[in-house]
Amino acid sequence: MTLSSHRSARRTRPASHRLGLALTMTALYVASTPALASAAPSPSATDHDTGYTITTTVSDPNDTPGRLDVASVRHRIRVRSPERVSVTYRVKTFTDFASSALHRRHRNFVIELHRDSTAGASRNVLVSSRDGRLVAEVISNATRKVIATAEVSRPNRHTVRVRGPRHLVGARSYFAYSNFHSPSSPRCGWTDGYRVTCQDTVPERGWIRMDRPARPRD
Repeated sequence: MTLSSHRSARRTRPASHRLGLALTMTALYVASTPALASAAPSPSATDHDTGYTITTTVSDPNDTPGRLDVASVRHRIRVRSPERVSVTYRVKTFTDFASSALHRRHRNFVIELHRDSTAGASRNVLVSSRDGRLVAEVISNATRKVIATAEVSRPNRHTVRVRGPRHLVGARSYFAYSNFHSPSSPRCGWTDGYRVTCQDTVPERGWIRMDRPARPRD
């Protein structure tokens, strides 16, 4: 199957072999209240003048073909005051990749954000490349329209990092995934005339819980 860059507002679980094949299956959508993945937060103690940070990392095995196999997902909550909170997401891959090789439809990263009391994600952050420039679009899952863009950077050739204020990219919980399709890829290209998109989701089941300061107030 051809996997869309924009997902349903509800949690999606990939096929057991973690490849999107139009010829063998359709997408599986699971509608449920989020099951939360366990991940140990690492608070950073600082003085009251500078606030504090909370960092949580979830690792993932080397198990998906293509250059965007995810090695880990990390989020960092920076609290300067109750009103001044920013959230940073980092997705790290096993293999290096060029920013210019990302594509809005075929090769990208998506962070699905569960922001309120209703089941599923209400918005997502799509990291891709436009005209060779890295971009992180915050998209409504209800309307599919771009709400805003977030700050995005490359700390190294294996990593993308997205940062924004709580009101824009904060969440109660989230999950992240990569999509990779390339005509030159033996396993993520084409099979019998059908496009194959290799997808890696972290966590494979459930969601990653965010600490209370990251939860939107609106």
